[in-house]
Amino acid sequence: MSITRRSGAGRKSGRHTVTALSAWRRETWALTAMATWVLQAGDAARIPAVRHQVIAALRCRAALGSDLDSAEIVVAELLTNTFAHTPGPAWVTLSWNGTHPLLSVADIGPGFGRRPGLLDEMHRLVPKLPDDELSEHGRGLYLVAQLTHDLVVTPRPAGGCVVSATLRLRHR
Repeated sequence: MSITRRSGAGRKSGRHTVTALSAWRRETWALTAMATWVLQAGDAARIPAVRHQVIAALRCRAALGSDLDSAEIVVAELLTNTFAHTPGPAWVTLSWNGTHPLLSVADIGPGFGRRPGLLDEMHRLVPKLPDDELSEHGRGLYLVAQLTHDLVVTPRPAGGCVVSATLRLRHR
């Protein structure tokens, strides 16, 4: 399986093929509807590759006409937030065992303890737009919340948290 993406300047055709999922990951995804990725601290350059792999996995199961562009924004925001706000590795899990896929990103960062206003009593994220309309930060989680069915944060006993988003995609 491969996906095609636009490349930067310098390529004559402007397109090239990127292997989206390894054979092992395709086989695992086909059998279990679950895939995982690990991003090491300082490995932010790998975010686009993981994002493409997650979208390729979703594309395998999503109904025709599904809004994969919105799903890609959610994936990008959650992965980018992990590297922007946490010091260590991140574990990305995609599962599709029910009606909608679940994307979870776990980290060892500070969690949302410094921003308790973002959580309700059920530990669901309730993000808001920043007070400063011109701010370049603070919109990502709000956007994710608008593009998903549900957005939940679960504290990890060893520190950090797991942010889980139920994507608005339907199975074929």
